[in-house]
Amino acid sequence: MQIDHARRSFRLAKASRFWLAGTLALVAAMPAMAAGDEGGRFTMSPAEGGVIRLDRETGAMSFCSGAAGNWVCKDMPETESALKKRVEQLEGEKRALEAERQLRDGPQAKGPEAGEPPALDAVPPPPGDLPIPNERDVDKLFDYVEGMVKKFKERIDRLEREAHKEPDIPL
Repeated sequence: MQIDHARRSFRLAKASRFWLAGTLALVAAMPAMAAGDEGGRFTMSPAEGGVIRLDRETGAMSFCSGAAGNWVCKDMPETESALKKRVEQLEGEKRALEAERQLRDGPQAKGPEAGEPPALDAVPPPPGDLPIPNERDVDKLFDYVEGMVKKFKERIDRLEREAHKEPDIPL
């Protein structure tokens, strides 16, 4: 009887070790299984009223929504063809604006052609219609800055004098 009890205890201990090893292997494999999901074809991102699905292979985006297990995904309006049309439209506007500038400024104000790099020594014009300051304007600016510096120095000197006048009062 003791032998049967010992055999049973040995079998239970062996089975417990087997289940423990299996459980540990499963727990250790969970992060690897989760990491495997990241390499899937689609990426889902939560959005108001559903999710946005990105197809990693094609780059197509869809808005998916549904209730009671009935999900429907619709292509999002910004497709590649719509983007190409918008780029063509903007390029046309750019050509029209360049032609308008050419007419306004005359033939001498020709800008760089498409694909042609701008000249390295070319100074870009100031934004808007800002006049270039003359010597008198620069002198006024320096006088203003000089006055600010003098006021600042006077206030520092005054604070230093006040600090020397007050006796040290222990707290």
